[in-house]
Amino acid sequence: MPRWEKKDTRKIAESTFFTLKEEDVVLPDGTEKIYTILDLPDFAGVLPLIGDELVLIKNYRHPIDKKIIELPAGFIEEGEKPEDAAERELEEETGYVLKSCKKLCEYHPIASLNDQKTHLFWGDAEEGGKINHDEGEDIEVIKISVERAYEMLKKNDITHPHTAIALYKAEKFLDEKI
Repeated sequence: MPRWEKKDTRKIAESTFFTLKEEDVVLPDGTEKIYTILDLPDFAGVLPLIGDELVLIKNYRHPIDKKIIELPAGFIEEGEKPEDAAERELEEETGYVLKSCKKLCEYHPIASLNDQKTHLFWGDAEEGGKINHDEGEDIEVIKISVERAYEMLKKNDITHPHTAIALYKAEKFLDEKI
C-alpha cells in the first residue's frame, strides 16, 4: 500500500518542550489532507528497586489538577543515551542513583500525533544522589512495596501510562527478584 505523500510543512507554535506543525499530505487515494503533528523529544523512565520496594514519585500535573503516582522520568536531552536520561531523571527527581539499569521496552506512546519514542528501564537503586527539581515541579518521593504497587495498579490507583506499562513489562523480573 502506498504511503502518504508530504507536500508542505508549517510550524504553528513552539515552546521549550514541543513544536506544533501542520503537514499538507496526499493520501494513497489522492485525497488531500492537513495533518497536525506535535513534535516532542524522546522520553526515558525507570522503575528503581531497593530491596522489595519501588522508588516512585507523586507528581503534580496541572491539566488534571492533582498529584499522580509515576516512575521517575523525563525528556532525553540532545545527544544523551536513553539509559543515561533515565539515570539522570531518577537522581534529579528522587535523590537516588541506579546501581544497575536494564531495558524493559521502548514504544511510541502517541503514534497518531508524533514520532516520540519512550524508553523504559528498571534496576537496583541506592541513596547517594542529589535532588534537582526543575522550576515549578511539585514532586514527592515515595517508596512502596512491589506487591502494593501491583495492588494499586489493579485498583486503578496508578493511572500514569508509562508507569503502568513499566510495571506490566517488569512483572516477571520483579517477581524473580523479590
